[in-house]
Formats: sequence, structure tokens, C-alpha cells
Amino acid sequence: MSKISCIILLILTTVLISNAQAYPIIITDDFGYEVTIEKLPERIVSLSPCNTEILFAVGAGDRVVGGTTYDAYPPEAVNLPKIGGFSTINIEAVVNITPDLILAEDTNGEDTINTLRNLGFTVITFNPETMDDILDNIRLVGNITGNEGAAGSVTEGMTQQIQTITSQTEDMSPDQRTRVLYLVWHDSLYAAGSDTYPSDLIWMAGGKNILEGEGWPIISIEEVINKNPQVIICSGMGGGSYTIMEAINSNPILSKTDAVKNQKVYAIADSQTIEVAGPRIVQGLAELHSYIGPEAVAESGSPNNPSGATSTGDTVSTVDGSSNTSRAPGFSLMLTVSMLIAVYLRRMRY
Repeated sequence: MSKISCIILLILTTVLISNAQAYPIIITDDFGYEVTIEKLPERIVSLSPCNTEILFAVGAGDRVVGGTTYDAYPPEAVNLPKIGGFSTINIEAVVNITPDLILAEDTNGEDTINTLRNLGFTVITFNPETMDDILDNIRLVGNITGNEGAAGSVTEGMTQQIQTITSQTEDMSPDQRTRVLYLVWHDSLYAAGSDTYPSDLIWMAGGKNILEGEGWPIISIEEVINKNPQVIICSGMGGGSYTIMEAINSNPILSKTDAVKNQKVYAIADSQTIEVAGPRIVQGLAELHSYIGPEAVAESGSPNNPSGATSTGDTVSTVDGSSNTSRAPGFSLMLTVSMLIAVYLRRMRY
């Protein structure tokens, strides 16, 4: 080997060593627990869809050895060994997988998280409440899994997409913003409260949530009429979005709202892009902006004086702006209800 080749090899080796993550790593999770990561995690269990999505996004998906029954993205996550749902974690299943790192979420419950810690597992718990928290968690997962570069690329791309939208909406006054109702079921009317991710995204997209309550409360039809949303977003699992949308459009009382009169009732095809605190949340933001941003509302008049179409026929708007008169595809009403109870009502932020 020539002298020049030796020097090049030495330089490359030095660069690789300097870029390698040094272990142990000591971090503090969202609940104030100081956690020590002794070495590069090789067997990771995720206790929530958002953590699973983050792990795959930063390039650690090949080290994920267990996930929840609600993991749906990326497609590879569907086939992971299952350890239960959000609040029904099977401790024995987790133990049998022998993970060296567990990524948990506040919705898993304090008892479950403490049990896993007491069994000697390394557990990091996330509880993101803002978009900045989501970005921070992605960077943290990249750090502890040795994928800082990939995590940086993900968050940089997300930040650019966020700024592209918020640069158009951040100076809007409350009176200029579109009045929005975000529904996750129609009987009764369960809606996103003021402290939820959908509410945050609605504001970033140029709207304002008409619901001031916290969590996912029931809103009465009378309150909906009084607050008169200009846009109604329908979001449900397994085709539930279309079921909700059709119910709203066919309700004779709700036909009095600007949203129904102007045919601005929209179904979200994939609710997880809005309600899961992972990298795809910027896709949800972009979709909401296409429905409630200044340009979208301009099609039917100004936010407080809509002058668009007043047809209340059976045709309803879909996520791509086309018409859809068919029934909700593929899933029964009972399945949709059970999924809503299991997912949406557990996503309260305290």
C-alpha cells in the first residue's frame, strides 16, 4: 500500500470515528426521567405508532423488533411482532422479545411504563405537545440510535414544509381565519378540542378551531349551528372519515352551516397524518391548508362573508376535491366505532 493510500485511509478512519455516536448517552425524557443508553440499541420495541414512524424515518427500522396493533406506517411496521395496543400493552410479550430499548408514550399509562422500568428495561417516554416537541423527539431518536444525520435531514425537510405554509398564515388575525370544526365521529359529535394536534395544525394552516374545550369532547348540534363552521373536517379510522362526512352532509339541521352550504365538508383519507406525532404530520398540515388556507376559502368568499355555492345536494367532497356519493369503503360501522374508542379518545393531552 502506498504512503498516500495509507494517509487517505487514516483520514477516513478518523472522520468515521469522530462522527460515531459515543456511548453511554444520558438523556432526560418528556417526563423528567434521566435515562442512560449504555450502547447502540439493537433491539427496539415501540409502544406507539408515532414512535414506530420516527424510528423508521431516521433509519432505525431494521432494529425495531416489536410494535403495537395500531402500527400502520410504514408498511413494514404492519408485520412487526405485536405487543398490544396503547393501553393494553402485553408485558409478557415485551419481556419475551428482550429489547434493549423501549420507546413509550404517555398514553401507554404510568403503571405499564413503571412496570417495564422495574423489570430492568431501558424506557424512554415521549409526550409531545407542540410541533417543536415532535421535531425534538425525532432528533433525540436519531441521536440515541446513531442516526443523527438522517434525523437532521428529516427535521430540516419538515421545517421547510412548515415554514412554507406558516409564512402565509402567521400574520392572519383571528377574524381573517377560517372557522373550522374537526370531527372524529358523528353520533355523537366527537370533536378535537383546543389542546389537540388537529387544533394546532388548523391554526398553522390558517384556520381557527371553533371548539374551545379540551381533549375530544362531544359538541352539540346547537353549538355547531351557533358557531357556524365554514369548513368541517371529518377524520376516522378505516373509512370512518367518509361515514362521518356523509352523515354531516345528510343532516338537515347541519345544512344551515356555511360548511355544508358551500360544500366544504372534507374527509381525511389517513387520519394518522394529522393525529400521530411523527414525521408525516407535515402532510396533514399541508392537507388542512389546502382546505382552510386563504386561497381555499377565497373560492367561496371571505372567511366571515362566504358567497360561494349554496347547494345542499347529495354530492360530497372527498380528500382530492372530487365528488363521492358512495358509502364508506370496506369497514363496518361497529369496527369504526371500536377503533375510534381505542384510538381517538386515548389521545387526550392533559
